[in-house]
Amino acid sequence: MDKAFIPTETMEFSNLHMVIEWFIKLRWIACMGVLFTLIIFSTYLNIHLPYRILFSINFFLISANTAYNLYLVKIKRKVLTNKEKKVFLHIQIISDYTLLILLIYFTGYLENPMIYYLVFHIMLTSFLFPERTLIIYTFATVCMLITISLLQNRMIIPYYPLSISDDFNQYFDRIIFRTGGLASILIITAYLIASIKDRINFKGKMCEVELSHYKSLDKIKSNFILQVTHELRGPLAAVIGYHEILLKGLTGELPEKSITLLTKANKRTDNLLTMIGEMIDFAYMKSEKEVIYEEKKLSLFDLISENISLVRDSAKKKGISFTVNCAKNIELRTNRDLINMILGNLLTNSIKYSHKDGDVSITCSKKKKEVLLIISDQGIGIDENELGEIFEEFYRTRTARSLEKDGTGLGLAIVKRAVKSLNGKVNVYSRKGNGTSFHITLPDKS
Repeated sequence: MDKAFIPTETMEFSNLHMVIEWFIKLRWIACMGVLFTLIIFSTYLNIHLPYRILFSINFFLISANTAYNLYLVKIKRKVLTNKEKKVFLHIQIISDYTLLILLIYFTGYLENPMIYYLVFHIMLTSFLFPERTLIIYTFATVCMLITISLLQNRMIIPYYPLSISDDFNQYFDRIIFRTGGLASILIITAYLIASIKDRINFKGKMCEVELSHYKSLDKIKSNFILQVTHELRGPLAAVIGYHEILLKGLTGELPEKSITLLTKANKRTDNLLTMIGEMIDFAYMKSEKEVIYEEKKLSLFDLISENISLVRDSAKKKGISFTVNCAKNIELRTNRDLINMILGNLLTNSIKYSHKDGDVSITCSKKKKEVLLIISDQGIGIDENELGEIFEEFYRTRTARSLEKDGTGLGLAIVKRAVKSLNGKVNVYSRKGNGTSFHITLPDKS
């Protein structure tokens, strides 16, 4: 495996406080569990164990966790380096290993099924720390177990059985095998978890490389589109200008058929220019990783009025009227260009997909630190099955494609990106044949 893809430091938590806090909560559960078990054993069961020592160990565990908890409060109040936080985490884990082994030793040691909780500790250690640290913890734990087993086998340290009927000789005959079995389980567990984690880290790095490559290609594509569309917009605008000159008769009177053809050509060229404008807006928003937009205090009513004036001619052709319900004193600290992108695209769509002699309503209201903008039409609506896809890039509904062949499918994608850049939210409500309503919530920073 290529070591370049394996991180040297695997304990990369977005919030290390959460990990430490989780350990403390888990330790409180363990403290209460041990305390309850010791009370039951010492009161109701005829098992002779060194209860004073066991209660003392549990008291030490409770005291240590209390100290950890107090230190956690200190962490929350004081900014510590990652190194200091990791040292704190190491102290907790070392004390957990030590106290668990002591509790097990004084309660039957290898006869106590709780000894397999060491496997759980090894798994936690493998997830929290790099492989080198895991090897150290595993080696230290196995050495401690072997040392205790050898000392017990030579009767240097006493054995505390869980039952008065235990056969000491039989226990000592099996102690080496049990120790070897437990040690092999811990080592194999550590190896398997470390191997799995390495594979996951490797795959994660590979995904990061592929994602970075994809982002680079996407940026190149966006910059290419931006450059090409900029180059196309100038000549197309000139063509439209020439059409206007001819249609106004400035070069002489034209036959009726020529006027009809020029009108159609002008409409198609104008549609193409609109599509290029959408592609420029979209490519610009995608070409930069993070664009800082200048914000100013603006009148929302004035912005709505300006955008309505830009689309009024196309609205008149279909007999569409506008109803504006927006107080003139509603102001919003925002970016003019992004608001114009939102209003321009939504108003254009409202006209495009409304029935003749329809009405488009624009409503805005202000509540606390938010401004709600609603743009509704009485047009063809959107099928319920397509509502979840209309903000996707280049997506056009089946009804939209049947009504108009020209279109990039970028208008609503631009609206969504613009709203997101303003830290707002956009929702759409529609039923096929019953119109569409866009609800945009923007934060008020004024």
